[in-house]
Amino acid sequence: MSISTPGTRTGAFLAVLAAVLTVLVVIVVSSPRPVGTIVTFLTGPWSNRFALGNVLARATLLILTGTGVVIAFRAGVFNLGGEGQTYLGALVVTAVLTGTDLATGTPPPVAMVTAIVLAVAASALLAGLSGWLRHAAGADELITSFLLAAAVIPVGDYLVLGPLRDSASNLIATRAIPESMRLTRLLPPSAFNTSVLWSLLAVAGLWFLLKWTLFGYEMRITGYNRALARYAGIPVGRYTTLPMAFSGALHGLAGAFLVLGIHYRSLTGFTGGLGWNGIAVALIARNKPLLIVPAALFFALLDGGARAAVLHNQTTWELGSMVQGVVFLFVTAQLLARYSLRRRGDKTW
Repeated sequence: MSISTPGTRTGAFLAVLAAVLTVLVVIVVSSPRPVGTIVTFLTGPWSNRFALGNVLARATLLILTGTGVVIAFRAGVFNLGGEGQTYLGALVVTAVLTGTDLATGTPPPVAMVTAIVLAVAASALLAGLSGWLRHAAGADELITSFLLAAAVIPVGDYLVLGPLRDSASNLIATRAIPESMRLTRLLPPSAFNTSVLWSLLAVAGLWFLLKWTLFGYEMRITGYNRALARYAGIPVGRYTTLPMAFSGALHGLAGAFLVLGIHYRSLTGFTGGLGWNGIAVALIARNKPLLIVPAALFFALLDGGARAAVLHNQTTWELGSMVQGVVFLFVTAQLLARYSLRRRGDKTW
């Protein structure tokens, strides 16, 4: 269940505005050329076809990870392992398409679909295990999802540095997937590609699931009050494990598209905070499926502006991290304020 009032919408807008203003202040303080840096920060993501396409490509992946976070949040569970689940999905796709005979002995569409299914399944199992542990053993899914995913990242780095590494390249990366198995780019030479269609479909699917299906209704009831759900005969375990698995699946899909549509290989640390930033997107969207797309676009524009400012105006390399941290700070602070008012019985929240 969710509550939407003019006050909540105003609060979200003020939180976002405060985040943007704080970033501008950081630029003024840290940049040797503040005016030029601010102009670049605000206009860089729109300055040319390449920059705009890369922002849209980033937003596409954030839509998937944000949708994954929302489906867990709406069930009353929390997936903090999105980064590792995204990395796992990317590694599985890379391993299947470069380290097996599937890429050479199978038609490209079949090989791509098989690799994506395996990546989604692996990430779904990783996240679903945390949901099952929450239901079966009472283990906090915040901790288990984070620890399980954190264990995946060094293992993945080992595979990229060792068994899967391309010995013919100077990059710390795996071999590239075949050209026949790469997604079509929509705004070349940018990275924007056809994965955007699947991202939008994921958002539409979540909206339909929550609004028009019995599964979505019972999941929302479980997320709102687990004791009430048990009293009503709703199988709480199902709506603890499955939403976490769905969340992991969407993160794994983002990892698969990161390889198939952008990098064409796996590199160490190349997920670039997609899992963590998906949490910010979900918070900005206030856990509402139809707000995920604009929230992802907003976050991608901030990130693109920070990258442009760093490249063109020699401002601090930490500006991108500052942008992400400031957005988290103000959005979560606004949500905590609402929660505090609710606990005190203030009905205006």
